[in-house]
Amino acid sequence: MPFIKPMNKLFALLLFASFCFLSKAQSITAEPASFYGLGEMSAKGHGIFDALGKNAINVFDSSMLNHYNPASYNRLSKGATLYTVSIHSRQSWYSNATAQQFAATPMVEQFTLGFKIRKQMGLSFGLRPFSARGYQINETQFTGLDSIRYNYSGKGAIQDLYAGYSFGLIEKPKTKLAIGANASYLFGTLVNERSSVLLTGSSSAGGLERNSLVIRSFHTEIGTYFWQQLGKKHAVGLSAVFQPNLTIGGTYQRELYSSATIGAPNSYDTILNSSQSFSAQLAQSMQLGFNYAWKLPTYKRQTRELHPQLQLFASYSVFGALSQNQNLLTGFDQKNYERMSFGMQYQPEFKVVENIATLKAFEKLTYRVGYYQQSLPYTNSGLQYQEQGVTFGFGLPLLAQVSLSSLNVGLTLGQRTIATGVWKEQFIGARVSLIMAPSNFEKWFRKRQLD
Repeated sequence: MPFIKPMNKLFALLLFASFCFLSKAQSITAEPASFYGLGEMSAKGHGIFDALGKNAINVFDSSMLNHYNPASYNRLSKGATLYTVSIHSRQSWYSNATAQQFAATPMVEQFTLGFKIRKQMGLSFGLRPFSARGYQINETQFTGLDSIRYNYSGKGAIQDLYAGYSFGLIEKPKTKLAIGANASYLFGTLVNERSSVLLTGSSSAGGLERNSLVIRSFHTEIGTYFWQQLGKKHAVGLSAVFQPNLTIGGTYQRELYSSATIGAPNSYDTILNSSQSFSAQLAQSMQLGFNYAWKLPTYKRQTRELHPQLQLFASYSVFGALSQNQNLLTGFDQKNYERMSFGMQYQPEFKVVENIATLKAFEKLTYRVGYYQQSLPYTNSGLQYQEQGVTFGFGLPLLAQVSLSSLNVGLTLGQRTIATGVWKEQFIGARVSLIMAPSNFEKWFRKRQLD
């Protein structure tokens, strides 16, 4: 009689917890410029990619799942299913000529699953962030007799539910070429609110305007990579990801209320409540990447031999502009923007699984550093925001049962500015990504038969 063997308990617990959390949670941000367009679109990432200066499409091997380049799914190890969940936190210090403000945003933000289905084919699916909105601004003005407080706030997120497939066109020991694609469904709600409150000793009368974008749309991206080994010690890779023009559809809802007590929603008088279709165009994007791997000379440490490896990464990305088809929202349109990324990764022992029993603690780690510079789609007085950052991090294999599981941490020290110098944001970003995989001795489903 056949039966199903239970899944690894820790893996099952993480899987269940992530599904429960992500079904309710939304990616958030504390960026004031997320008022514009579809919100903050550049904060998504992974602990590995963040540590390498935001290189993404050109970073992949059998131990990680890279949903930023769908061609990479066939690089996963046969029989190893990888599950990834990430936690992101960002602490920001904002300043202008007259004021300073601090904001922090911790969040669980993605769940992805990937596996190899045949020798040349890979498959992945999951839930990942697409954009987020989050800000809170208050201002008080004295009218001569009374004071009025103005509140501006935004919240919400757009999520990306995707499924991807890759196929290896060339699968030779020293040469590999693959293509792949992700098909996604975008969904979520972005809200901008502004309210005014009359501050007197006996009244808190005021008004509230709420503008909501309910997004429902489909999205695709196409990726490829080429990998070539040069002799026994060197290898180079080229990567590219293309996102076609995207039509984003949804509903625009506008609400306007007045109230004698603005803090009590059940006392609101409805002045306007309208809903109409909304559409916008996100122009095509192109990302190009390069990576180089060098297997350094082996050396001995006491009774063990180490096989170090050094990898270099560089990428250039151009992301498309965003524009609405109807003139419904003020300040919605965003410009195209660019990013240049550089990263370096060093492994004291790249054959970690094979030599785990002889390695010391620091020899098991993967060390990463990077730098990036980019413009942002937001503008102020016709000038685009600029961002740059220094990154570093590490990867820690979780090899208690000889699996591809790992813990990856990426830290970013960066700043955002405008050319006029009237505004600056300094931030510290931390992203922790946990990659879980069943051990080599664990089979998810095992069928046995009794005689």
